[in-house]
Amino acid sequence: MKKKASDICIGVIGAGIMGSGHALYISESVKGARVAGIYDANATVAKKVASQVKKASSYPVAVYNSIESLLADKNITAVIIASPDHLHAEHLSKALDAGKDVLCEKPLASNDSDAKKVAQIANKSKSIVGIGFMRRFDPAYLELKRVIRSGKYGKVLQIRCTSRNVSSPTATTAMLLTNVAVHEVDVIRWLLEEEIKSVNVNLTKVTSKANSRLLDPISVNCYTASGVLATIDICANSTYGYEVGMEVITEKASLVIENLGDLTVVKDFYLPNRKSGRLHKDWMGRFKPAYIAELNAFVESIKKRKLHPNFATANDGLAASIACGLGVKSLPRHHR
Repeated sequence: MKKKASDICIGVIGAGIMGSGHALYISESVKGARVAGIYDANATVAKKVASQVKKASSYPVAVYNSIESLLADKNITAVIIASPDHLHAEHLSKALDAGKDVLCEKPLASNDSDAKKVAQIANKSKSIVGIGFMRRFDPAYLELKRVIRSGKYGKVLQIRCTSRNVSSPTATTAMLLTNVAVHEVDVIRWLLEEEIKSVNVNLTKVTSKANSRLLDPISVNCYTASGVLATIDICANSTYGYEVGMEVITEKASLVIENLGDLTVVKDFYLPNRKSGRLHKDWMGRFKPAYIAELNAFVESIKKRKLHPNFATANDGLAASIACGLGVKSLPRHHR
């Protein structure tokens, strides 16, 4: 996509799968903004992504040797934080201290204490701060929320979620909550507009694909304030494909989001035809339209100086971190 000198200059912190994905999506599909700089602890990776972005946008992309040098660049007015989870709180705090607008990938922090501290900082800041729960921008989830709020099919009684990755060689059991289930936790809060009050993890037989620090798969039971039971089945090493789905059981229908992104309503003794096809290898493919919509909303938020209503706030990020923390506490001690 052709970029302009007047575009909002964005810096990307972290050039792994998320940071590189955001950088390329901005370059290819987001109007009014361009990637002006990248930092990654691995300079070789940062240079590679910068080269790809330059090719897509026809603008040079600076590679910084530290986060501090990127944040000191006055031409960069906004940043995307896509560093490892345990660094999010630190990097968000530094970015806000530098006066930057921020899109911070989930989770807000890797523990409750850091999440509370950085949420307080974000709430006091005049910067735009959005947390990267991209499912809030996915067409199927947006339609699901609309249908639930309409009350057409009665009250929500139960929710079942599925989350399966192809392979996760470095995952830990705690990460299945703080890095994976955190998406479902946020979506449940967002859809029902109520808090999650209790979280408990159930264990099952462990796959041979799991490393020594991982109990995989797991099942997570969450109860909301009104008593809705939400079950999240997670497998980090499914091997057969990336699969994310949700079934919302109401008084009059079953509302189903399937692997390929469609919302199906099962009602009146009728099961509609469901889409079949090849599964994605990871979340970047399945949720590409949602990521692009999220990035466009971030740019719009910066221009209007008001966070887009679909965005999760720092307080939403805090609530999700607290709920997932409850799940971590229910794990065997050596897996917390």
